[in-house]
Amino acid sequence: MLDPILVTGATGFLGYYASERWAARGHEVRGLTRSRHAPLPPGVDRYVVGDLADRDGIRNAVKGVRTVVHLAARVHVTEEPAPDPRSEFRRVNVDGTAVLLEEARAARASGFVFASSVKAMGEFNHEPLTEATTPAPVDPYGISKLEAEKLVAAASGDSLRSAVFRFPLMYGPRMTANMLRLFRAVDRGFPLPFGSVKNRRSFLYVENALFAMDRILESQPASHAVYLISDGEDVSTPRLVREIAWAIGKGPRLWDVPEGVLRALGWAGDALGRFLPVPITSSVMQTLTESLFVDSTFVWRQLESRPPVSFKDGLLATAHWFNGTERTEVDR
Repeated sequence: MLDPILVTGATGFLGYYASERWAARGHEVRGLTRSRHAPLPPGVDRYVVGDLADRDGIRNAVKGVRTVVHLAARVHVTEEPAPDPRSEFRRVNVDGTAVLLEEARAARASGFVFASSVKAMGEFNHEPLTEATTPAPVDPYGISKLEAEKLVAAASGDSLRSAVFRFPLMYGPRMTANMLRLFRAVDRGFPLPFGSVKNRRSFLYVENALFAMDRILESQPASHAVYLISDGEDVSTPRLVREIAWAIGKGPRLWDVPEGVLRALGWAGDALGRFLPVPITSSVMQTLTESLFVDSTFVWRQLESRPPVSFKDGLLATAHWFNGTERTEVDR
């Protein structure tokens, strides 16, 4: 049995893949979850904690572990249930990370991989973001991620080496959230008013994320490093829609609507959202119309590699899964 690895968020999109991969390679993998029933890959030991503030549960989970891969987080949701979102993001993403770091150091773990987000740097940009760009997060999620990054940096040293990955929007089989919603919209032939949008967005196929984490775990990294990572190909929203349509075998339905009108629709959605759940908000429109792209040259140079899966091939693999699962659900 290879060195033990603790994976937080092991039932999530990336966490499930990571746990499955390392267990299959012979690692003792401990999956930290909040539920006793959410599925875990074969060979992964379940460790249940109410949340990351459960210090006794965390201490038990990290005992004897060599590497901690921290993927669990509170993420942005369309319908926010918390009366004070900023406080709740901080409690989970910052305070929870602090407890995990303290217990990892006490257990003499030697490696800590932290999944952050490109939102720790801001909401949009006009020049490629690099590791040298000064972060300027805007929303509570991005702010909490940057605070957690600082905790990881402060806890790192010769005894605990760490790597922070600032992930853009990730996609792949078994994905959820925004990218899945876009696949469904294209598949169902909804007219999408983004034909005239001229933006740049970075994306990351799940296999490319796993490959990068693998290489970091296999190597002897510096005491602390921050990486911006992507598939290495930035695309506009209309091109993304066309690529998805091509991958799933449908025709794209793109309308040319001025961006000013799209922003107005977002503001109208914000107003209606005070009374009714609505899918279109200013935040959603910003994601679909603004640019948010990174220069991932540094991480791929450090790994002495290139992304093993291209953006187009990643979409094809995702479409193959999507066509299978979505058709099955329709047939039922």
